[in-house]
Amino acid sequence: MKAKPTEPGRVVISTQGHDAGRWYAVLSVLDDRFVTLCDGDTRRLAKPKKKQVKHLRALPLTIAVDGKGASGGPIADSDIRRALKEQKDAYLIQTGYAPEKAHNMKEERALVQE
Repeated sequence: MKAKPTEPGRVVISTQGHDAGRWYAVLSVLDDRFVTLCDGDTRRLAKPKKKQVKHLRALPLTIAVDGKGASGGPIADSDIRRALKEQKDAYLIQTGYAPEKAHNMKEERALVQE
């Protein structure tokens, strides 16, 4: 079954726009076309990004976007950042893409360009 970005907490990847490839968590569903997104870094809880559902790729991952955070208070941007990083690292390793490989490939490309 394909994951849909129409539930709060769903982890999604932007496929269109200047933020293509960026990982977000869905904060809320505005209607059947739009959702609000947060990554805790460039898009914080105080000012989430509004984006069309058709420009997102939903992953079979979820994180908590409401309730209590690690500090015992309400969810903070740091909780969102931490949860997204953990989910992203686990997902990339599970799918066979190790972050170390990307770093080494980047260095190799830099050497080739010199």
